[in-house]
Amino acid sequence: MLGILPAYKSRLMLIDSGANTNCKPINLLQFAQMGTIYIKNTYKVESPRVGLLNIGTEETKGNELTKESYKLLKEKSEELNLNFAGNVEARDAFSGDIDILVTDGFTGNVFLKAVEGIGKFVKRTLTESLKRNFLSMLGAIPCMPAINRFAKTVDYKEYGGALFLGVKKPVVKAHGSSDEYLFYFTIKQAEQFVENKAVDKMIEEFEKI
Repeated sequence: MLGILPAYKSRLMLIDSGANTNCKPINLLQFAQMGTIYIKNTYKVESPRVGLLNIGTEETKGNELTKESYKLLKEKSEELNLNFAGNVEARDAFSGDIDILVTDGFTGNVFLKAVEGIGKFVKRTLTESLKRNFLSMLGAIPCMPAINRFAKTVDYKEYGGALFLGVKKPVVKAHGSSDEYLFYFTIKQAEQFVENKAVDKMIEEFEKI
C-alpha cells in the first residue's frame, strides 16, 4: 500500500503504509520495484531514489528484516534498475533526497500516523499562538499567505488515500477518519490512477522481469 506524503519541494512515497504487517526481505524489494514503476510512469521521474527506513544509516544497523532487506536491495539494484540510496532515518525522510521509502506495513503505519499527529499538533499550536492576543493576530496578517501555503503543503488530506499496488485493478483506500475534503482528493487520486493506466503498466513491467 503506497501512501503519499509531503516532502521538501517534492513528494514522498511510503511503501508499505499498513497493508502487510509481517514482511520478508523479498517483499520490501517488491515494494521498491512497484514504487519505482509507479513514479516513473505517473510523475515522469527517470530514476526514483529508494530509501530503506531504519534506525541508522549504517549498513549494519536495524533488526534482521532491515539488515537482510538492505543486502537484497543492494544486491539486486543494478539488475532491477533500482536507484537504492541506502538506509534512511525517519528524521531525514522528508528532506527531498529520496522519492520512495520502503518498510514493513507495521512500521510504515506507525510512521504515517506519527507524521499525521505531528501535523495536527503544529497546526493547533500555531493557531493558538496566533490568536493569543490582539497584537499576535495583527502581526500574523502579513504572514497569512505564507502560513496558508505551509498549511496546504503539510495537510495530509491534500494527498488523498493510499494506493494498492500489485493488484489487478486500481484500488485506493481512503483514510479511516476521512471527511468530504479528503474524499474529494481521494477520488481525484483514483481518477489519475486509472487515467495513467498505472496497474496495466506495472503488470507489463513485472512480466518483463
